[in-house]
Formats: sequence, structure tokens, C-alpha cells
Amino acid sequence: MGLINEGLLEEMIKKVVKEQRVEFEEDLTGKTVDLDYFRKNYCGSKSSEWVRTFIFDKFPETNVDNGGWVVNPRRGASARSGRKTIIFLKPASEWIEKNKTRINWNASLSS
Repeated sequence: MGLINEGLLEEMIKKVVKEQRVEFEEDLTGKTVDLDYFRKNYCGSKSSEWVRTFIFDKFPETNVDNGGWVVNPRRGASARSGRKTIIFLKPASEWIEKNKTRINWNASLSS
């Protein structure tokens, strides 16, 4: 049995992984989610009101009207208003990653 050149094997594995990376990563382009999904998966399960207050209100650039990624960040007082909050997932996830240190994750609604 021949010896395996570990360095060559490692380089081959890296090359294959790099080529297949696109397939491994989920493409978020064009995907939309609701506030519940976003808060659970991108905001540490903070409450909907917390996300509205400390992300959408604090950072108006998140609003699609300002070139952002959230539609109806403050829906009407009644859920029957028909103004559901819609989040464009790809730019939202990129914004969260870029701005995670600007968000006060310890902020409390009961102040």
C-alpha cells in the first residue's frame, strides 16, 4: 500500500470544497420572511416589539422606503390592517452581520 501525500490530499479537498461551496450555502436572493422568522433566526429570539423598537425604529435605513430591506416595519395597530411586515432576507442578513455591534442587544423594552 502506498503512502498518502497529506499535503496534496489537503489541497485537493480544499479545491473541491471551494468549488462546491455555492451548493452548500443557501441562496437567499429574492427570499422574503415574516417578522417571526427573522426575530427567531437573526435576532436571538427577541420579541417582535423589541425588533421593531431597537432595530427598525432605531435604524430607519432598514425601511424599504429608505432603501432598506423591511416593508411595513410598523404595521397598523390591528393585525387586520393588512399591512404585514415583510423582510427581504438576503439584504437583512447582510445588514445584521455588518451592523451587529451597533445594535444594543441588551436593551430592554421595560425602561
